[in-house]
Amino acid sequence: MTAPIRILLQTTIPTIEDDWHIGRFAMLRDMLAGLRDTDGAPLTHVTARDRDSASGPDAVLSTLDMSDYDQLWLFAVDTGEGLDDEDCAAISRFRKKGGGLMVTRDHMDLGSSVCTLGSVGDAHYFHSRNPEPDADRHCIDDSGTPAILWPNYHSGANGDFQDIEIVGEPIPS
Repeated sequence: MTAPIRILLQTTIPTIEDDWHIGRFAMLRDMLAGLRDTDGAPLTHVTARDRDSASGPDAVLSTLDMSDYDQLWLFAVDTGEGLDDEDCAAISRFRKKGGGLMVTRDHMDLGSSVCTLGSVGDAHYFHSRNPEPDADRHCIDDSGTPAILWPNYHSGANGDFQDIEIVGEPIPS
């Protein structure tokens, strides 16, 4: 039997009821935690948490490289101050040791604290930090929410899904 993959689902904000706290990702947590092998043994062990404070190092992120987690799934939902220097250093060490890292964020500057994650942050464009280099993409693409500026790669209303069409031949598994 293979040991379950240890996944940390983590937001970059403390728990705020009317914000993107970790509870909003409960369906993902439950789906991951429910994965089983053919014998019914769990494939994952999932910990889901928010930052423990709005400032300073987070107790878990700042020591991530010393933890037994295999993967960090980071939901960057802050407005720019969601990661402390100690958090970033530990995340970088975790990654260098072979830890898996999935980083996601949202529109405009939401989640821009990921800019402090070195090359990982360099892959993310924001409105005010690390702006999209293609000036032609500096435009509002969602006429339904004109207060949300670029980047905002509109995918539908919150809770909606997108139809996906496979183009070409699927890659063999």
